Amino acid sequence: MANTPYQAERLYPGFWAIEEKGVRCFLVEGGGRAMLVDTGFGTGDLKAFTTTLTQAPVFVVNTHADGDHIGCNHQFGHAWMHPAEYDRYAQRQPDHGVRLFPLWEGDHIDLGPWHFEVLLIPGHTPGSIALLERDHGLLIAGDTVQAGTIYLFGPGRNLPAFRCSLKKLAGYADQIRRVLPSHGPLPLTADCIEKLEQAAQQLAEGKLAAMPPDRDLPCQLYDGGVARFYY
Repeated sequence: MANTPYQAERLYPGFWAIEEKGVRCFLVEGGGRAMLVDTGFGTGDLKAFTTTLTQAPVFVVNTHADGDHIGCNHQFGHAWMHPAEYDRYAQRQPDHGVRLFPLWEGDHIDLGPWHFEVLLIPGHTPGSIALLERDHGLLIAGDTVQAGTIYLFGPGRNLPAFRCSLKKLAGYADQIRRVLPSHGPLPLTADCIEKLEQAAQQLAEGKLAAMPPDRDLPCQLYDGGVARFYY
């Protein structure tokens, strides 16, 4: 498509990363339908772009309800997310008549050869989720696991919960070969989860040096090595 803000990279047959400046979505096709994980900032016609990749009907799953993950939900008219994100979604997205459906810990999403399990991982937001695909050793991690900068200040952010969620994900590390984050380098290896957990512990214990943020934010910036934190 001409004049689109999106670029697609095929990671596996029927599985694409869709890059938008500053954020990433994922499209997974199988079993006669397709799942779009997150919808970005809303800078373009994402629905039209997905039709260049798949002709299957698309349903939207949101890893959480920050504005850079829900921007094109209205183009699809619906979204699946954890109910702990509903209030956050309502605060950030104008009323476009988007119908919300609940996803819970332990729910399964089957798409032909792809079998995802929903994992609730609060901390970055109250209802953040990850999608674990054991057969292929994949974890779609949203913003919780990444090698970029993780927001841990402001309403709904919770460092103790974030640390607990990383410990939870570390328990699945032997089932994960690749971590697919929404920001930063792609893919990551499973050992980044333990490294991020250690960095978050150092942040909680006051062992990371505070720096002025690199943008106008009411917080400090902390470099944890594997990732940075706004906190």
